[in-house]
Amino acid sequence: MKKLLPSALLLCTLLSGCNGFFFKETAQPGTGTAATNYAFVVNSGANTIIGLGISTAGAITALSGSPITLGTSPICATVTRDNKYLYVGTVSQIFGYSIAADGTLAALNKGAALANAFCADMQTSPDNKWLMVLDGSANALDLFSIAADGTVAVGTNGGLGFTPSGTPVPHVLRFAPSGTLVVAAMGTAGELVFSFNTTTGVLALLTQTLPPALSSDNGIAIDTTGSYLYVARSGSAPGLIVNTIATSGVLTPTTTNVYATGTQPYSVVLNNAGTYAYVANRGDSTISGYAIGTNAALTAVAGSPFSSGAAVTSLAADSTGKYILAAAYSSAPDLSLYGFDPTNAGRLYVVSSAATGTNASLVTLSH
Repeated sequence: MKKLLPSALLLCTLLSGCNGFFFKETAQPGTGTAATNYAFVVNSGANTIIGLGISTAGAITALSGSPITLGTSPICATVTRDNKYLYVGTVSQIFGYSIAADGTLAALNKGAALANAFCADMQTSPDNKWLMVLDGSANALDLFSIAADGTVAVGTNGGLGFTPSGTPVPHVLRFAPSGTLVVAAMGTAGELVFSFNTTTGVLALLTQTLPPALSSDNGIAIDTTGSYLYVARSGSAPGLIVNTIATSGVLTPTTTNVYATGTQPYSVVLNNAGTYAYVANRGDSTISGYAIGTNAALTAVAGSPFSSGAAVTSLAADSTGKYILAAAYSSAPDLSLYGFDPTNAGRLYVVSSAATGTNASLVTLSH
């Protein structure tokens, strides 16, 4: 693992709250029809993964066998789009778990690592064929094929090495709904956009978009049409930025405006209908909400920002479209589940909360 020089570490602290590899955004919301939903929370300080069931009324209950303890700190996790498998990444290895119908987890490969990788973030492709890892070294995407039993093997082409401009700090990775474009948020190095051949596994770097000086792009979300990229940016030009996504990978801001957020915006998620965007503000422990209008123009939701747990870091939307979940790195509470106020469109209110473990840094959900 590369060590940050003291000056780089200070810059990371100012722009994105330090420990850039360990605070990750969640996966995009799924569109499944399962009656019961499951959340999986990464507790990087406790070296655990906990599975939680979410009832239709929003009650949160720990699943049998949870939490699962790893030998080292988990950094990222993702659920396959068919809800069969959960993958968890550390600074050196990938672990896998099958997901039963009741959400409980069973270790693959007798609990041993499935593969070696320096994981900053990971995602599975929409067709469930590939596991892609944003390498913590900041110069590669690692690619693995997913077998029917959930085990993984290095893809035919193995992934892609690249040399981005600037001083990259890898944060999150996102697939476009088509699976043919992939975007990585690289902190002060902005966004890298890749093409991806879902049949052969061939990756190619298309474009890099740099943020303003002394700014860090920490979290991203892609809308369900693959037309817009939402970016949570901290530093000298903080806020939420909306870009159009061209087939060439070129990102173009929809407006010169940077939409105001709270302090240190770190994660962004859209509700399943694509009508609202929410940003986790890690610096002041709030969540900013916006109504999405024509051409992705944003309007602040009444009552925004909303209070959250301390140092809220990760957001997710559940598959039913009823809830937004938030993981807070500094607890109080670790996980909060928000419903939508029926009388004030887009406004969030707390339905329930749960303690998950030390340093809840990511929440990912069943689809």
